[in-house]
Amino acid sequence: MIRIAVLSDPHLHDVRFGEPAGVPAFVRSLADSLHSTRVFNESEAAVRAALDAVAAEGIRLCMIVGDLTDDGQPANWQAVSDLLADYTRCHGIRFFATPGNHDQWSMTGKPLAKNMVDADGGVRACAGRDFPHCEGADICPGMRMVGYHDMMACAGELGYHPQRADLHWETPFGTAPDPARRASACDLSYLVEPVEGLWLLSIDANVYLPDGQGGYSDCSKEGWNAVLRHKSYLLDWMRDVAGRAGAANKRLVAFSHYPVVDVFHGCTTELARLPGSRAGARRMPEPEVTRAIAATGLQSHFSGHWHVDSTAQAEQGGLVNVSVPSTVSYPAGWKCLELSAEGASIGDRPLDAVPDFDAWFSRYRAEAARTRHGSSVMDAADYRQFLDRQFRTVVLKRRLSEDWPLGMRTMVENDSLADMVSRLGPVEMGLPDIPAADVFVDWYRLREAGGGAVADVSPERHALYTELMRTYGHRDFAPGSDEAVVVVFLRTLGLLLGGADNKRAALDRLRAVAVPC
Repeated sequence: MIRIAVLSDPHLHDVRFGEPAGVPAFVRSLADSLHSTRVFNESEAAVRAALDAVAAEGIRLCMIVGDLTDDGQPANWQAVSDLLADYTRCHGIRFFATPGNHDQWSMTGKPLAKNMVDADGGVRACAGRDFPHCEGADICPGMRMVGYHDMMACAGELGYHPQRADLHWETPFGTAPDPARRASACDLSYLVEPVEGLWLLSIDANVYLPDGQGGYSDCSKEGWNAVLRHKSYLLDWMRDVAGRAGAANKRLVAFSHYPVVDVFHGCTTELARLPGSRAGARRMPEPEVTRAIAATGLQSHFSGHWHVDSTAQAEQGGLVNVSVPSTVSYPAGWKCLELSAEGASIGDRPLDAVPDFDAWFSRYRAEAARTRHGSSVMDAADYRQFLDRQFRTVVLKRRLSEDWPLGMRTMVENDSLADMVSRLGPVEMGLPDIPAADVFVDWYRLREAGGGAVADVSPERHALYTELMRTYGHRDFAPGSDEAVVVVFLRTLGLLLGGADNKRAALDRLRAVAVPC
């Protein structure tokens, strides 16, 4: 049996920023965490807890599907490289990475700006040189995102360069490492055979295009849609690799940062139809893109980026995409892939307990005392509860305004569930007294957790939401009306409730094909 741990989006942030003996002068502000898709200062403790669990299970192969660092800063790259090297040295774990959109920026990199909180709760901005509009910020030369050249120097041993023990290693450009060519092409894809019979295919799905002004534009919001338009040679290579894997009886496991199947089961498309919604700007692969990838012969693909625990299957070709949760977002966790003669199985590994997750709570309390925000987050009893409370805040403060029209905000902030449903006409079923805000948060819990039990949505709520979708989810109202928004909300709630069934069907498919082509 071959066992592989799969981690995603650890986003490691070094609070000492490259000064091992120095004071933690780069502790990110609580306000930033409460507006972000992730927490920051807890990242190192979280990834250590995950890797301790990997080591305790005796797993010796680990894929990391992108975004190893906070934002590709040199200090954070050094910190994560040192950390992974420790686990290789102490536990014999071999790591294989794929580039995320927070790991590097084109060939040259770019300056960044971040907010730090001091011990007394004061917040200050730290900016890299040449960062625009940074008046009053502390200038920190290391506050920058590296380019591909520098990234390869830090991460070469994470699969990007061949190792002596590898039985096979190649890139879309040949079998030579050729870092200069790969960096100039902004493509660090590789195929490696680390143990007999296993092929790991890491695909760099980032696309950077010249912006006509001497710089680059980042197409990460388009994910694989941009790959097909601008890096179509990758599909030819993937098809060739899949064919050779089948002929040689190799087990082929592919991974990239972005999903190749819609892991939100059509919800993003539904929301994109609503006037005033920006959800469509963060796109899943278009159906024709998924079909093109499935046609290469790939059967399994692991992705990150969205920080969600969801599994989806292409309608044609049998391609299964496993979206791996982050270690720094709700619901935190990782996956264990087991390959045997009988097939493949994927186990969920929730990350609920993280030692010292509250190490920076004193600073958060000092900051909250000044701003009067975020106090409930510091009452968390464990890491899971901490992420849960951060998640609720982000959903109600950010997702509500970014993903939905203005009318939804009015309902969520003021209505009960019954009030919301009554907009569609007389309420035809008994409804419990639930704030609309709680139902709205449940919608996102189900989305992030793929409809599974990890979403912390009770069976009673599951049954209630299923009945609401059946009763009201197919009614028609004028586009743009509040009634239409409620219908889309209930209809997509039903799609998310089906995530658990979709996951079971997809995993059954993996068992049947045993992962190799």
